[in-house]
Order: sequence, then C-alpha cells, then structure tokens
Amino acid sequence: MKKYDIALFDLDGTLSESGEGILECVRMIFKEMERPLPDDDEIRRFIGPPMYESLKRVGFNHRDAETGVEIYKKNFIKTGIYKNKVYDGMFEVLDDLKSAGVKLGVASTKYQAFTDRIITMLKLEKYFDIIGGSTSLTGNTPDSKRPRHNKIDVMNFVIDSLRENSDERIVMIGDTKYDADGAASVGCDLIGCLFGYGTKKEIEEYYTIGTPMFASHPLDIKKFIL
Repeated sequence: MKKYDIALFDLDGTLSESGEGILECVRMIFKEMERPLPDDDEIRRFIGPPMYESLKRVGFNHRDAETGVEIYKKNFIKTGIYKNKVYDGMFEVLDDLKSAGVKLGVASTKYQAFTDRIITMLKLEKYFDIIGGSTSLTGNTPDSKRPRHNKIDVMNFVIDSLRENSDERIVMIGDTKYDADGAASVGCDLIGCLFGYGTKKEIEEYYTIGTPMFASHPLDIKKFIL
C-alpha cells in the first residue's frame, strides 16, 4: 500500500543533473553585462531559486536583474538546456510510483517553458500528471490567472491541480532549502535529496514543521513512498 497519494518532484538536482548548463549560462550574464563574477560558492547558489531573485541577491537592481534574466534565457535555450541528464535510478523510481497509482507532479521554479522542454527532452513527460514551473515576474502569461513567482506558488498550483480530496497524503521531493521551505509552507511531508545541490543542514533548517526524510540515492525515494 502506498504511503502517499501525491508526490511532487523538483527538477534541478532532483530529477535531473543540471548544474553544468545552469552555471555556464549564469557566468554568461556577468560576462555580457561586464560585471565582476562572484566566487564559485556564490555562483553555485544560483542553482535552485528563480534567476531574478539570485541576481537581486548579489546586488543587481531591478532593471539589471531583468536584463540578466533575458541574457540567461537566451543562452540557456541555445546551450545550457542540453546539458541536463536524468539521475541514475530515477526512471525506475518513476515507473514504480506510477504503477502504484501515485499521482505525480513537477514543481520547479525554472521558467515554465524551460521546465516543459526539459521534461520532454529527457523523456519524462509520460510520468507526470502536471508539470509546474514559474511564470513571468508580472504574471502576464496566457496559462496563468495567478502568477507563480516562487516555490510555494508553484507547489500550490500543482497541488490544486492534482488534489481531488482534502485528505490526500502529499510529499515533496527536492534538494534545497527552497523545497524544504515550500513543503513546510504548504504543510506536506518532505524527502530531501542529498544527491542534489543543497545540503542536509539547510533542508533541516528550512523544514520547520517536522523531521524530513533523506534520500542519498534516487532509489531511496521509493522506500519512503511505497
């Protein structure tokens, strides 16, 4: 018997190993805008949160952050998107969860168009009932009456789309503090992926409503859900 009815998966650092392409395109922002490149630890923090928020964090004003986002999008669609690969074991996990009747959704703060394209490119679309990404900063997009700017917005959108009964058991699977904070905010359980880009410490710190479960390898996810 399955322990959860709905499972939400983050994309970067959870379903796919994507750091190389993301960081290459982040560096292009600083190069094209002729700004000093932050150190490696700071650059690595760009994996996970929305690009606009990351640029604001390192000192970009609103206009420059918007410009940086457009530079990132331009380069990511040319090269970065193709440097994604599915983690070993993840296809088996998704096959087994789907066969067990678990409703699956993607909840990523990557832009919706990029999220859709990556899931299709990696041949993952057959597993998911809904794929959720972030929308534009203004929310002026045809697919959304309510803008989705952060992990909590995206998670609520995906949960609302999947949930049929209020008592359905939900778990979030992700690798960073944004996934932990999102899970705590919507009140669901959490599986932290230690094979991704975050840390155990930050996941424990930001998941404030209980004790998270931890997966050292994608195959560990199954034991928490089935």
